[in-house]
Amino acid sequence: MSESAGERLNIDGIEVEWRRNSRRRTRVGMAFDPGGFVIMDAPPSAKEDEIRALVAEHHRWLRVRLDKVKASSEEVRALRYEAGELVHYLGDAYQLEVMTGPETRVDLRARADGQLSLLARTAFGEVTVTTSDISVEGVKGVLVDWMRSRADEVFVERVARWRDLPWLDDRLPTVRHKFMRSQWGSCSLDGKISLNTHLIKAPLALVDYVVLHELCHLRHHNHGKRFYALMSRHMPNWQRRRSELDRFLPVLLQD
Repeated sequence: MSESAGERLNIDGIEVEWRRNSRRRTRVGMAFDPGGFVIMDAPPSAKEDEIRALVAEHHRWLRVRLDKVKASSEEVRALRYEAGELVHYLGDAYQLEVMTGPETRVDLRARADGQLSLLARTAFGEVTVTTSDISVEGVKGVLVDWMRSRADEVFVERVARWRDLPWLDDRLPTVRHKFMRSQWGSCSLDGKISLNTHLIKAPLALVDYVVLHELCHLRHHNHGKRFYALMSRHMPNWQRRRSELDRFLPVLLQD
């Protein structure tokens, strides 16, 4: 057993999904689902009273974060994978074009007059999907596979940039990725790092923040003072980057 199905609670107006996770020993992890609720990832021994006390202690902060998620979610809707929509990649918005052809491919092209955009409503360029199957599922399949392949390359390269961190001993951990709805990354107790494939839609500076965050968990598997001191030592502006990343929470809805 690793993680049990979630149990829903409403605690003073805060919707909480409480999950028991055998990989956690003492601390409760928090994540924010774009659907408007908090996910509490807790050790199997955790009691409901502890979850309620934790929400009460951080009620104001949780409400602010949930309101931000809700406001941002209204800016980005789920993709229909139709021509003319905006697809986000490394922080920029690209207008989707669909072409019929025997060779399946994805081409990314920036406009000469393009401006950098953060969840913008105007396109920085075009992303063209060429496929023999131009149905919604066909286009989605090609684009999702392309996102996965780009994440394979980009995430490995960004992790490699931190190989000089002293606690890594020049041994980079294995990093995998998958599409997730509630968190940007995670680090298991046995040192396995997972990143959210959706992160490929965010700017590289924010990818770097998530990567460093998970690498620091290899030294301190909690969010205590020593963990944040380590983050500050290697990325002094990590708090600003974390705040910027909140604006990309809506892309987690773009299945």
